[in-house]
Amino acid sequence: MEKVLEFKHVSLVWPDFKIDDVTFSLEKGYIMGLVGYNGAGKTTLFRLMANQYRNYKGEIYIDGFDCRTQEAKVKDITAFISEDQNFFFGESVKRNAEIYSPYYTRWDWDVFYKYLDLFEISSESKIMNLSRGSFLKFQLAFAIAHHPVLYAMDEPTAGFDPVFRYDFLRIIQNIVAEENASVLFSTHNTGDLDKIADYITMLDNGRVLFSKDVETLSDEFRHNFNDNRRFSISRLFEKGRWN
Repeated sequence: MEKVLEFKHVSLVWPDFKIDDVTFSLEKGYIMGLVGYNGAGKTTLFRLMANQYRNYKGEIYIDGFDCRTQEAKVKDITAFISEDQNFFFGESVKRNAEIYSPYYTRWDWDVFYKYLDLFEISSESKIMNLSRGSFLKFQLAFAIAHHPVLYAMDEPTAGFDPVFRYDFLRIIQNIVAEENASVLFSTHNTGDLDKIADYITMLDNGRVLFSKDVETLSDEFRHNFNDNRRFSISRLFEKGRWN
């Protein structure tokens, strides 16, 4: 299978935290949930992918391109969705798209406006006037418009109401199916992952405890805990599977 994301023995040391020999991969056309308690290192991994930190050991590849040495190509094919994205908050939604769209080789204005309409976001609204949820909806419209091969989403549904969270997850599943894209999805709403995740990677104190497909985790859960009830990620947390 073709790998769209690869972490190979990635380590990063700070005085009070470290990423410790992180290795995992995600194949094209699948959704991976990245889980762990606060401070486990989830956001740090996204920032490493975006080349915000460069002094790490190991290698990170997106669709075969090195995140450290081929940054422009990586950002062309990757959609980073989180609260700390660098947009011009004093400018309108449309103006931000005009500024950033030339950096993407597959930008599609029709798709951008289609999703703005779907999300009920005015193209004339200033970014700073958008609610937290609307800002993330704008990011999703922007992301879809440049047809990435990988969506890297750090807590994307945290600002959404339950109704839109359901729609959001359905949209992500459709994108994966229609464009053969992949998704790395960090969230504390483990119920979201129960609905859409094909794989789960668990982080704890900067290291990978496991990275497995959901079917394997479900089988292991039943065997280890003699529990035949429906498997869920939240119940995995409850049992302390990583201890």
